[in-house]
Amino acid sequence: MLQRIQTLFLLLAAAAMLVASVTPLAVFIYNSDEVLFEAMGIYLNGTLNDVTWGLFVIGMIGTVVALITVFLYKKRMLQIRLSIFNIVIMVGFYLYFGFILYKIYPVEHLQFQKVGIGAIMPVIAIILTALAIRNIGADEALVRSLQRLRR
Repeated sequence: MLQRIQTLFLLLAAAAMLVASVTPLAVFIYNSDEVLFEAMGIYLNGTLNDVTWGLFVIGMIGTVVALITVFLYKKRMLQIRLSIFNIVIMVGFYLYFGFILYKIYPVEHLQFQKVGIGAIMPVIAIILTALAIRNIGADEALVRSLQRLRR
């Protein structure tokens, strides 16, 4: 289980989603006020302005699904399906992030200041999960070829 490279990829993807859930996603300037966007809330000049727990929950679901997938090493096809589902969750993280940003603050009044580490981590997690899917598929192909030789 732990000696397989896809396990490392999935553990790193889980860590990346955890980091995305607890670190700042972006910093904006809105009407000369600093807006800090985190997965748990939007802070206007250091005070909590809006709660965005849904984004935090999506990030935690992505973390938990990646960790569960690690322990299903005997069921490779289920691992592949859960990994694809996890990629969909990570894309949903970005879609919900954009929806919240567009819904709460009009885009024409926002001035982008900097990207936080949390906004980059889901992309890294998607890449790591895709690499894990590729290696799980290679393991499945190897097992099937060996079963064919046994018959």
